[in-house]
Amino acid sequence: IASVVPPIDLLRTTLGLLLARKLSSSGLRKRSLSRSGAISAFLVSSLSLSTSFRNGITLFAFYWTGSKLTRVGSSIKGKLEEGHVEGGERGWQQVLACSAIAVGCAVVRKFALGVPDGPLGSGFAIGAAGTASAAGNLLADRLTLAYVAFFACCAGDTWASELGILAKSHPRLIVRPWKVVPPGTNGGISGVGLGASAAGGVAMGLLHGVFVPGGMASLFSSIGGAGRAAACTATAVSKSAFRREIALLTLVGFLGGLGGSLLDSLLGATVQATYYDNEQNKIVKRPGPNVNRVGGWSFLSNEMVNVMSTAMTALAAALLARPILNLI
Repeated sequence: IASVVPPIDLLRTTLGLLLARKLSSSGLRKRSLSRSGAISAFLVSSLSLSTSFRNGITLFAFYWTGSKLTRVGSSIKGKLEEGHVEGGERGWQQVLACSAIAVGCAVVRKFALGVPDGPLGSGFAIGAAGTASAAGNLLADRLTLAYVAFFACCAGDTWASELGILAKSHPRLIVRPWKVVPPGTNGGISGVGLGASAAGGVAMGLLHGVFVPGGMASLFSSIGGAGRAAACTATAVSKSAFRREIALLTLVGFLGGLGGSLLDSLLGATVQATYYDNEQNKIVKRPGPNVNRVGGWSFLSNEMVNVMSTAMTALAAALLARPILNLI
């Protein structure tokens, strides 16, 4: 097997299966995942880590931070939103809506293009004649940017939802900023929420940049004895390439987190209905007695809004790969 599959890939895949099992079982035990959500989380997390270490780290970071933030102010959220569960308890639809597209991008880069993970602009794809393909190289970078932008959007939306609802001031409707709406309203934005969106996106981009293969080795290539320095240098990228990777992906994360969250809010304010129960004084999931629709129209579910916003954000990052790569 080792002669066909590189040992590092075997190690990474095995580690991915173990970590994915721990993540899914922990989420099920802590009620941040339903049973179907735990199965879906196991599949996407193990598959993501099988493509590269940093892909897995970024995905794990998104799920971990989202789970932790869901618990912040849980008692308050329960009074503001119907069906709020301690820990969140996400089902398979929510898990796949916040992972499937990105993991698909990682799988295509790794297994279809055959391009190993590395700094933007440094990889190459092998064409049918065994020659390096510039088009394949650009496509690989597009897929990496899409992966980062996707999780930046997911984190931006999640962080904004979990922290913005706790803001002392009520949010305003994105399509009518002069209108104050109840906390938890789809399409409602606040300063706290926007700041959280940007921070979530930056966190995803920064992590993905820091853990680029060979990045950490570049920091230690000049430390220690000659043997250690030589070993580090052999696997390291240049320090300038490492800094460029961090800068570019942090920027993509910032734009993906803030821009993707605004796009999600725009969709939520228009094609996703929000209902408010005047007796319970909270956001509810469906119409009924003493319930008013306070925003949007009932065209898409929350999961479909997430799919659309993340897909559009990832696509935008992929299409803008050339200008992004030329920034630095």
